[in-house]
Amino acid sequence: MNKHLIFIAGICLSLGLMAEPIPQGYYDHINGLSDSLLKSALHDSICGGIRYEYGANQYHSSSNPPEWMAGDLKAYGTWQALPVTDRREDGTIWDMYSNSVRYYPKRQGESGCSLNIEHCLPKSWWGGAVNDAYKDLYNLNPSDQRANSQKNNYPPGHVKRGDKFDNGSFRMDKANSSGYGYICFEPAPEYRGDFARAYFYMVTAYENITWTAYPQYVSTADYHMFSDSIQRVLLDWHRADPVDDKELCRADRISSIQHNRNPYIDYPILVEYIWGNRQGQTVNLSELTPTTVATCPEYIPETDTEHQYDTIINLPAITAALINAIPGGSANSGIQSNGTSSITMGKSSTEGEFSFTGLNLADSTLLVFRASPYNSATSMQLNIYADDSLIRTINETVTQETRNEQRYTTTIPAGTNTLRMLSVGTATSQRACMQELYLLKRKPTAPSGVCNPQETTQQEARLVLINGVLYIKRDNQYYTLDGQKIR
Repeated sequence: MNKHLIFIAGICLSLGLMAEPIPQGYYDHINGLSDSLLKSALHDSICGGIRYEYGANQYHSSSNPPEWMAGDLKAYGTWQALPVTDRREDGTIWDMYSNSVRYYPKRQGESGCSLNIEHCLPKSWWGGAVNDAYKDLYNLNPSDQRANSQKNNYPPGHVKRGDKFDNGSFRMDKANSSGYGYICFEPAPEYRGDFARAYFYMVTAYENITWTAYPQYVSTADYHMFSDSIQRVLLDWHRADPVDDKELCRADRISSIQHNRNPYIDYPILVEYIWGNRQGQTVNLSELTPTTVATCPEYIPETDTEHQYDTIINLPAITAALINAIPGGSANSGIQSNGTSSITMGKSSTEGEFSFTGLNLADSTLLVFRASPYNSATSMQLNIYADDSLIRTINETVTQETRNEQRYTTTIPAGTNTLRMLSVGTATSQRACMQELYLLKRKPTAPSGVCNPQETTQQEARLVLINGVLYIKRDNQYYTLDGQKIR
């Protein structure tokens, strides 16, 4: 396995989003309340705010989250928010459903390879109506497609064997091994409390919507709403996995977008007053201590001025249409576009293949792309050809459902006229997914002491890498590859 990292520039983009504190007096009205009255009072506080559209096909040209807070995020949808709420400091997606390493696409508002937006508490439990519950970020997470598909609308449970699904992080039992008589799921230990508090939030914020689709799991017959078995599981998860910095930072960022809170993250003890060992007791808010975190991590820019490149092919988003739009570009019928940001290389029995002809490269160039095995593939093989010569083969094998996105770099020799990439294999189990591709030429270096009047033109601008995405840096400003200024 030959893997490379590109060191065009080691740079991270700051989220630039300040945590939103609990509004003054937000929880004052719960004083002296207990049980169902307490839960309904919390509902009155948290049911308000803003909900943005689920998914959405448009994308925002800005990568600066504060610019999204003026209300235009509603037009672009929840894919806009997830890079703010669910991204680690190193730029990778924070996926509570798998250990796979993935990155958000360059186009905000788009799904990446093998990635879904998953409803933590299944939407089918309230009948799937596209209401505020359907679009609430507290219940939405970036999710591995395989895990999401397996989870379906099954309930949480204490998984014993993982005999239905197990990817090393997210496990599921079959009905006959779960102990409940139904299929159930269980996330990794460090995420179980996150799931539980999302479930408690949902039946509080939306206690008045129709909950009749799966009465064996949740109903309004009792203010607790959950079945006894599910309630016990959620309490176990809540107690075993307290609120941590990741969960609190995510909640603060959601609050900055939606302008409502999850009370069971702010005051985890409230779970006990409604579902746990403090039922029947009245709340004295002055005796409760809210959860706090020292600081939420930001992504601090760090530039590297050593490597400078011109681009010959720019595909920060890659589809069959975008490949064909490049002069000399050609994608065969095996290239399947996933939305407007990525491709699956293979269809039915046809191998995925695309090429660029008429390159006539005077010098060696650098091919840079990001790829991973398809969401149901067990392996991938990518062959790279310069004219008729095979210059590199990339093989990846899936281990325990882990499908990491890798950034690969390959030197294309001088004199190459045709660059071709082939995903080998005529079955779904062998396909690759690709999210971006660039062909780069190192810039000429001006002799010492010689002023280059073209130094700041777009053709001579530097490419920099920001959270796994290439941008243009010119005159100390950053631009997307289609010319949109971002900072």
